[in-house]
Amino acid sequence: MTLLLDTVWGFDLNPLAVQASRVNFLIAIADLIAASKSEVELPVLLADAVYSPARSPDADEDVVEYRIGSTQSDLKVLIPADLAFNRARLDRVFAVMADCVEAEDTYSKVEKALVKKGALTASEAGNWKEPLAETYEQVLNLHKKDWNGIWFRIVRNFFWSAVAGRFDVVVGNPPWVRWSSLPEHYREKIKPTCQQYAIFSETPFHGGNELDISGMITYTVGDKWLKDGGTLVFVITQTHFQSPSSQGFRSFKINKEANFLPVAVDDLKNLKPFPKVANKTAIMRLEKVGKKKPKYPVSYRVWEKADGYSATIPEDADKGTVLGRVSILNWEATPVDGGNSPWAILPIGRFAAMSAIQGQSDWLAGRKGVTCDLNGVLLVNILDVHPTDGLVQIRTRPEAGRTDIGPARTYWVEPDLLYPLLKGAADFSACHVHVQDDLYVFVPNTGINRADYEAAEAVVDDLPKTKTYFRAYRKQLLARSTYKQRQSGAPEYVIYNVGAYTFAPCKVVWAELSKTFEAAVVTSAEMPNGGKRVFVPDHKIYFADFTDETEAHYVCALLNSSLVREYVQSHTIQIQVSNIFKHLSLPEFDSKNGDHKKLAKICKDAHGAKTEEKRSNLLAAMDKISERLLRTN
Repeated sequence: MTLLLDTVWGFDLNPLAVQASRVNFLIAIADLIAASKSEVELPVLLADAVYSPARSPDADEDVVEYRIGSTQSDLKVLIPADLAFNRARLDRVFAVMADCVEAEDTYSKVEKALVKKGALTASEAGNWKEPLAETYEQVLNLHKKDWNGIWFRIVRNFFWSAVAGRFDVVVGNPPWVRWSSLPEHYREKIKPTCQQYAIFSETPFHGGNELDISGMITYTVGDKWLKDGGTLVFVITQTHFQSPSSQGFRSFKINKEANFLPVAVDDLKNLKPFPKVANKTAIMRLEKVGKKKPKYPVSYRVWEKADGYSATIPEDADKGTVLGRVSILNWEATPVDGGNSPWAILPIGRFAAMSAIQGQSDWLAGRKGVTCDLNGVLLVNILDVHPTDGLVQIRTRPEAGRTDIGPARTYWVEPDLLYPLLKGAADFSACHVHVQDDLYVFVPNTGINRADYEAAEAVVDDLPKTKTYFRAYRKQLLARSTYKQRQSGAPEYVIYNVGAYTFAPCKVVWAELSKTFEAAVVTSAEMPNGGKRVFVPDHKIYFADFTDETEAHYVCALLNSSLVREYVQSHTIQIQVSNIFKHLSLPEFDSKNGDHKKLAKICKDAHGAKTEEKRSNLLAAMDKISERLLRTN
């Protein structure tokens, strides 16, 4: 029993989870407790694995500062380091202080009681007076407001985790919560810890700070509680291995002296191991080593439902039953561009066979579509065209977002700033543009620099109807998140992710969110008031811009090849397909190359195909040529 209590510990921040674990632990060792005839305290603690009072391996603090937040108060605990990491002494000090709080004694009486009862020496009481007095006064104030309860026991429980020592194995299912979903005060508390382990992405504006908290817990737990040579096994979100937000996580560098080595991953995202929750589950095994760097590929097992079974795993199923319901594919994972880049997850040997298209296309760039943030106002329907003055009648779309813009209203505006919009994945498929809803987007600015904003203001000043329309929604336009973060001080109607590329005559587009990677070429569309204007992609679409339509169709053909599709889907998440050319090398277009021109023509013909059968046959022919070109790249 003593061995179990010394070596099997548990931490959780949820009090109910702690109680449930303690009960299970108690039931498991009840016979040993009965035989020992002794009183035991189970080491299942209410503790925070990210924000822990455990001494940082690099720290040399004299006083440990720790905050324990609650709905009633934010308690700042100050404990001398020599006391904080000595559980027996801290227990004696807290026991004395708890009695004094009940009596509402002043700290001068507390100090005398601590010395008299042998909890502290006279010298320690004098040297540690300031931090202990501040902690005591806070708890005393809570007591006087009838909030005392078990504060010292709570603090003691948190600090007990600081002296847990290190373990051979750490197993857990840490919480899966995105950074932006954490309470603001908690984000501020743990931010220094996250920065210490350098696990934020290098591109925070585009999702870099959406790291899941389970990634932070992996590093803090591995650093503070895992022995060198120890093994960590976590049930974790699979997105850590491919998401841009988890770039820092994939470094596997704990500190200057220790790294993680990824040993194996079991990918369960095609199953539902938690029946009532839709998530991407994976089981990750890491080993803590010295300065040794990770070696790839890593064993990566993909779990799928077996024929005749559903993806949902019954909660009461035993191991044998589960294994009978699934098939397991033995694949491998490799960083697509080395280092902490997203993992390409493929059958064994397949990644090596794709070496010809690995790397970066320095002649191509992936762009993100425009970000408006107020779709009900800036993405509109055109209802009518005035027969004499050229104005168009637009209608707002209050159903298009969460911001309250009032009921749908119609306005007559000048058409100068309106462009046909390509909204999302539903508007196109491989070599086929099929816009679902005829929407038009206001594009007042041609770039995102100060000069572009000044030019936009001059243009809008010459469009009185449009200016009146923007003024009617000025409050909502100023409240847009991207505007406040990136464009504060600019005219309220400007939009983001705009440049010369936005107005390029040809664009090869692919969706950020789709089940299958597909590309199409978009050019322009007829405007209701006459003439043509180029399509402008929305922010859920990425694109490459071209002035030469033949070159655009050539690139589109390569992107729709089965080889490129397999490669792109191997290292991207379905909801985060962005600038694919960062990790994809395509042969540059040569207008003198017969195969290049032939490929472009087939792609253009596929866009104009009148039937799906015709388009399918053209795509198949296109794939054969693309495969040959890419293999010899």
